[in-house]
Amino acid sequence: MQESNDVLLRRQEGQVLIATMNRPERMNALGGGLPQALNEAWLDFRDDPDLKVMIITGAGDRAFCAGMDLRQSDERARDLGAQSAQALLDADRSRSIRPSFNGNNFGLWKPVIAAINGWCLAAGCEMAMGCDLRIIEEHAQIGLPEVKRGMGAKQTTHKLYFLANLNLGLEMVWTGDSLTAQRAYDLGLVNEVVPTGRGVARALEIAERICRFPSSYLSYHKLRLFQSIGLPLDYAMSLEQRFPPQESSDYLPGLDKAMHDRSGSSLH
Repeated sequence: MQESNDVLLRRQEGQVLIATMNRPERMNALGGGLPQALNEAWLDFRDDPDLKVMIITGAGDRAFCAGMDLRQSDERARDLGAQSAQALLDADRSRSIRPSFNGNNFGLWKPVIAAINGWCLAAGCEMAMGCDLRIIEEHAQIGLPEVKRGMGAKQTTHKLYFLANLNLGLEMVWTGDSLTAQRAYDLGLVNEVVPTGRGVARALEIAERICRFPSSYLSYHKLRLFQSIGLPLDYAMSLEQRFPPQESSDYLPGLDKAMHDRSGSSLH
């Protein structure tokens, strides 16, 4: 596991990796090497057999992540000229495949939890939506303000329809207005609202509970969920018969553990 750097702090708690975006002076905006550090962390987490769950959060109490660092982008455009800066960006995108939570184009089938501890906007919102579970602190807000800047919200607009509904997705991308923590919960965008300052602690409680179960089960269910999206129900159900989990070497030990441990709790 690669060590922390200045813009992304990594801490391991048992089998849980806690990654903290550490640019509080910029509301943890994605600049200054943070996107690259996140990419490395996602891949390291994916490939480390000793890690089962990842938690992503932001430093400070103002923001989870405010999106791309537009100030840095503007400075680059002024230095190079807007057209040259855009040409370099397009060239970089065309010659490399970047890990994406939303499309999961790098095969990450382990659980990832977002601990949303403040403003969660634009690309920060996309990152949170790409996680599997979302715990939001009561003072936080979440939104896609791109339309107010003449931009588009891109991939997250598709996932919003799966997480909530078409009306909400269109409202968020057309108005650019953010949602309060409670409204996000009421609409199904987050799993739980917790008091300010409790986001990471609650996410860690859930992560530690998840870690009690075999890695193969955790990956199995996430993979099957992604594979079944958009399929007719009967075909999606047939996937279970083609790849039955009880054929895993973890099945009998897991069953034995479950029989001796009946003290589980729900997320709430």
